[in-house]
Amino acid sequence: MTPDPARVRAVLETVAEEEIAPYFGRLQGEAVRTKSSPNDLVTIVDEKVEATLRSALVDLAPGSAFIGEEAATANPEIVKGLGGAGRYWVVDPLDGTRNFVRGVEEYGLIVAYVENGQTLMGWIHDIPNRRCVTAVAGAGVDNLGPVDLRPAAALPNGLRSVGWLRPQWRDRLTQNLKANTSTSADHCSAYAYLKLARGEYDFKLTSRVHPWDHAAGVLILAEAGGYARWLDDGVAYTPGETLDRPFLTSAPGRDWDGLANLILN
Repeated sequence: MTPDPARVRAVLETVAEEEIAPYFGRLQGEAVRTKSSPNDLVTIVDEKVEATLRSALVDLAPGSAFIGEEAATANPEIVKGLGGAGRYWVVDPLDGTRNFVRGVEEYGLIVAYVENGQTLMGWIHDIPNRRCVTAVAGAGVDNLGPVDLRPAAALPNGLRSVGWLRPQWRDRLTQNLKANTSTSADHCSAYAYLKLARGEYDFKLTSRVHPWDHAAGVLILAEAGGYARWLDDGVAYTPGETLDRPFLTSAPGRDWDGLANLILN
């Protein structure tokens, strides 16, 4: 049974209001822990929300599997079937955890519904602004707001996250970004995709691609008219295991190939 996107949105809005927003900027001590690095945080809120969503979302699509960021961090094996047959919920229960802990109002909830290797539905809930953006494959995007379709400026404006690339890629691409574009660092995939889909930035270059950070956002971006492809071979993104590869997303109205040439050459 395919889930009703409006019912999913209602679940996300309720969970955000009751289990996430009340703790914004208030967590301290043992409520916050580190994972892979001092800036890679997990909190009691991430874990509680993931458990809540596991139950609620699977109930909306009986027989579906659930891949949450925290569960996948503990057991990466659960992601291995994502690109094949089956139905999956792919969830980041609190994207932008570092912002959330530090009191920076850029954090959200990301949920994708994937069937037989394709993302059919995606939700990004911008919690501070109480706006849940929803996309259904082939049916458009809802609640995104105005989209700026202008071409990229002579000096394209973008977001970057290149720290996970191999040195030969990182050094080359960083040099080209500095020479040919204007970029700033990104710390929240949810907000990056919403800003891209609205055309507030021309592009984003990413280095570590987790499915819970990207599956929903890629669908929302595509339904708004943008593109998401691997920079090294130009192949379109489909959800799968985490990869450390250069990944370029472009806003609606921008020339993905032209941006790729600026960054590669």
